[in-house]
Amino acid sequence: MLYNHTVMTDIPSTLKNNVLSISNLSISIKQQGIEKEIIKNISIDVPKGETVALLGETGSGKSLVVYSVLDLLPKVAKISGGTINFNSSNLLTMPKKMLRSIKGQDIGIIFQEPVKALNPLMQIGKQIGETIAVHKKLGRKNVKEQVLSLMELVGIPDPARRYVQYPFQLSAGVNQRVVTAMALACRPQLLLADEPTSALDTTVQAQILDLLSRLIKDLSMSVLLISHDIKVVASIADKIAVLKEGFIIERGTTKEVLDSPFHPYTRNLISGMPEISRIAIEKTPSDKGCPYATLCKEAMEICFKQNPEELILSETRRVRCFLYGGREQ
Repeated sequence: MLYNHTVMTDIPSTLKNNVLSISNLSISIKQQGIEKEIIKNISIDVPKGETVALLGETGSGKSLVVYSVLDLLPKVAKISGGTINFNSSNLLTMPKKMLRSIKGQDIGIIFQEPVKALNPLMQIGKQIGETIAVHKKLGRKNVKEQVLSLMELVGIPDPARRYVQYPFQLSAGVNQRVVTAMALACRPQLLLADEPTSALDTTVQAQILDLLSRLIKDLSMSVLLISHDIKVVASIADKIAVLKEGFIIERGTTKEVLDSPFHPYTRNLISGMPEISRIAIEKTPSDKGCPYATLCKEAMEICFKQNPEELILSETRRVRCFLYGGREQ
């Protein structure tokens, strides 16, 4: 079935309002001597004061996008195209010294697994204080005062006692609060959150989500959220971009995407179907076709031969699908 939508050829530019603008980004990895493109020419804008979620299955390459912003890609990965602008400055061409000054101070990051992000041999108070000491150049006493204040802000109980403890002495939930405090140490303009609750049980996850929602609002931060979890995205994000096999296949406001998903893959992802990328691997389409074609009940012949261009359906809505009148590339 074909859906009738008017395809817009342009869209009003809001680039001046974006804290982060990722444009035509491609990332490749090299395995066993073979280079493969994992992220394929994607663009994401994070406006001031908004949270934008990159939603996709586990293993889809979402985290690589976050790591590319701060030059943290693993050695096997490289950026093969595109630009990453932070407040209109291209981070990819910025001198390393200048980029280091931005890390932690203007851009904070919450890594996926707090245990791996923390030094097991350093007291948590000192770990939180490192960023403050480097960027604000305060005395030891003032740094400790700010750390204790941060620990209280993120809901770490009994900060003075916890300050001298080590990660192994803390619960997963408290360690997550520690890495959140580290990310917020200098009140960054932009927060990168890579699956910030994936390692937590349901009860603690809800607590951390409530905490993040409050902090994002109170500190007026812009956020790029990486997640495979619909509930996490629904509770925090203002906008969603759906990633499939390296392509952004749909985007819109959170309400638009969750209430009325356009792409068949998005509909199945939201309905809670099993992780689709693990099914029928031998039937994966060629690079020329839509990445979801072999599993799509609405696929047409062209879907196996061409990957449609991204269509602009409204000021906020875009989709990459022939069901909406997509033209061949």
